[in-house]
Amino acid sequence: MRFLLGVFLVGLLTLPLRAVPVVDGSVDAEYGPAIAVQAVQTGFGDATPPGSLGGSELDAAYAKVVGGRLYLMLTGNHEPNFNKLDIFIDSRGGGENTLSSAPQYDFFNGSNWISQNMGGLTFDPLFAADYHLFSRWGSGSGPYEADFVNRSGGGAAQIPGSKGSTPNAVGLIAAGTIPAGNVGTNASATALTQNLDFAINDNNAAGVSGGTAAANVADAAAVTTGMEFSIALADLGNPAPGSVIKIAAMINNGDHNYLSNQILGTLTPPQGNLGGDGSGGFTGTLSGVNLNQFPGLQYFEVTVVPEPATIGLFGLALVATGFVRRGR
Repeated sequence: MRFLLGVFLVGLLTLPLRAVPVVDGSVDAEYGPAIAVQAVQTGFGDATPPGSLGGSELDAAYAKVVGGRLYLMLTGNHEPNFNKLDIFIDSRGGGENTLSSAPQYDFFNGSNWISQNMGGLTFDPLFAADYHLFSRWGSGSGPYEADFVNRSGGGAAQIPGSKGSTPNAVGLIAAGTIPAGNVGTNASATALTQNLDFAINDNNAAGVSGGTAAANVADAAAVTTGMEFSIALADLGNPAPGSVIKIAAMINNGDHNYLSNQILGTLTPPQGNLGGDGSGGFTGTLSGVNLNQFPGLQYFEVTVVPEPATIGLFGLALVATGFVRRGR
């Protein structure tokens, strides 16, 4: 009987948990199918590594909530010229449908807060950005960097933010962490209570080609490497089970003021870069970009699913007690 009880308890303790993706810049099977797939060729150059690093593209988006964290995978390429991957997250009440120019973060030459260049960017009607996650790198062999900012409704200059970087990339691959408690540049406080993990694998040589026409959607969906992130739900306003997290991902220039045509959810072809005025013109800000003017939704959604019930040690004791009594 003791042997059978031991086997039973070991079986309970080794019940499989929900699968968790590994944050390494590659799509894991745990993500399931893509939530959004790129429909437009890239206007920011077609990257063909390892021979060239001359382009950025967003081929597809994957997302999953598991273990109290949001896992996000964006396949494609991120050109190492300080261009930005901008990710806006709507995960709680409030937020900004049109970005305020008040918050000051991500600086240029230590004095120019280029985050203000995003002021006036307008999202689709049901999207209100709460958080801004962005990444960049300066060379294919240097560190890959990421910042996470709680925009706090956009009403203040200094708002919570955190930053981190990877070790130097090796073979166009790097992984790192924004540490919990870290305070970003000019931030009023940390934006993270738990580590934010991120990674890049920039070895994609397929996916969408360069241009403004319709992309080969099958090619875009077949890409398996790119940029990956893992964020605690506690740092996203603790969205409840059953609620929906909305995410808008886009490739921007280094100063956050010239938007590409690489957005997920996707734009509709043919479509060139949006620039700062929505038509490809440079104005110095994104105030002329209104995503309501473009067909479809320029964001995608992931549902916060309930976590499976766990039995716990007290429950194990009760089960074991009942098992022994029934066995007498």
